[in-house]
Amino acid sequence: MAVAARPYRAALMSAVAALALAIPAPSAAADTSSYLEQAVRLMRDGNLEAAEAEAGQAMGDPATAPVAQALLGSIRLQQGKHAEGIELLERALAADSNLLGARLNLAQGYELAGELDSSEEQFRAVLQRAPGNHAARMALMRAELRKGNHREAIRLAEPIEDRLSQSPRGLLQLVTGHLGAGNIGAARRLAAKWSALSGVPRDQRMEFAYALSKGGLNREAITVLERAKRDGLGSYELAFNLAGFYLLEGDLGDASANYELAVGYDDRSVPALRQVARIAEERGELEKALAYLVRAKLEVPDDADVQFSFGRVALRLDVIEDATTALARALDLRPGHRATRYWLGTARGAARQFDGALEVYQGLLDQNPSDPQLHYAVGSVYLLMVDFDRAAAHLQESLRLDPDQVLSPHYLATISQKRGDHEGAAAMFAKVISGHPRHGPSYEGLAVSQARLGLYEDARRNFETALELDPDSARASYQLGQLLVRMGLRDQAQAQLAVARQLREDEEKRLIVKTLLNPH
Repeated sequence: MAVAARPYRAALMSAVAALALAIPAPSAAADTSSYLEQAVRLMRDGNLEAAEAEAGQAMGDPATAPVAQALLGSIRLQQGKHAEGIELLERALAADSNLLGARLNLAQGYELAGELDSSEEQFRAVLQRAPGNHAARMALMRAELRKGNHREAIRLAEPIEDRLSQSPRGLLQLVTGHLGAGNIGAARRLAAKWSALSGVPRDQRMEFAYALSKGGLNREAITVLERAKRDGLGSYELAFNLAGFYLLEGDLGDASANYELAVGYDDRSVPALRQVARIAEERGELEKALAYLVRAKLEVPDDADVQFSFGRVALRLDVIEDATTALARALDLRPGHRATRYWLGTARGAARQFDGALEVYQGLLDQNPSDPQLHYAVGSVYLLMVDFDRAAAHLQESLRLDPDQVLSPHYLATISQKRGDHEGAAAMFAKVISGHPRHGPSYEGLAVSQARLGLYEDARRNFETALELDPDSARASYQLGQLLVRMGLRDQAQAQLAVARQLREDEEKRLIVKTLLNPH
């Protein structure tokens, strides 16, 4: 029981001091008390063998036998002979119940032996006889914390809070009690005292930071571990946990920096590699995410999650072949996994393998017929296959199941446009825009139909809005150039068409992936 062992040495020496005060005056027959005094000195020096010999000399005198038994019991506890030590201490107390040091050591012995109820009973007996006994009060505080009685733990700690707050272990217990009781302000005040401590080992700093974070004080936990870094106590575990605290605070930049620091300590750590990749993907740093996933994949080539993450990021970067290979491998490792199947279907669609994509999506839809995402996916494949009737049927069902989406109604308007119904398409695009006023492709679609209807100024205005929302849209840029030609603005048209040519490269693949991924 490592937790009990930490405070044990200090409590033991306190108990030894109490036993020294209990040594009786010398008797006329023999000065056995001198043996006890010598035994106490030797115990304080850590010379247990010699102390045992001296205490044994006092066992024959009834006046000193109880204290001698108590000292021998304390020695046995230090030697790890818990059962024997407990027995000797019990005998000493049976002979003299006023031996406070013996009772304190008996409580510690029970704790070391795992007999927590008996230990608590003895500590309470000590505190009843000596309310100022710090060791007993601290032990009872730990017991209440262990049972989740945080308010009682705080009550017990009140008389010794100043002393407790001067040690790492004491501060940890106080903060744990206040956080458990919901006293966030008191816990924050106590946490500020941590900076006054010096020479605290790394493990205790991490334990304190974890307790703070568990209670919701992530910023205070970060302060503790950042100071540990400045004090030269950095390690893989510290960096990884610090990154986690930053992540809980929504600070992706510092979280990533510390996960990368963890990778610096252990460049084969798959959890750290994956976290860097995950944050990079979330921040749109896809090349960085892919680089870290490549490293993770080398470490655990048969990890389905790593293969899946790699495939997803590779697909978003249009590395279609590698993405398909990784997603297929992930599905082999985790057959039937829905997300993997979905992304594999997307990869096939991006490779223009529409039949293969449809096979995957339709299989998922057969298992989940009320899923709007899957109806959208199937409809988007049919749209790419120019099968407008089937596309419209699935897109309408997707929209019925989930009215709060943008791409299903957008592509339904696109289908009307491709069928030549520009008035109907314009009305549908306008409706999409009313609900989603920052959806650039719908402004573009509306402008295309308006141009076909001869509404050139309206079309120009909507093309320009589309490009404000998505300056990289080659299609909108080209369509605006063509419109400017029709309007007789040739110089402006030529400049716009030159921009369109620069944007066109690789857009088709990106649009296919985007089309297949999500209806929202």
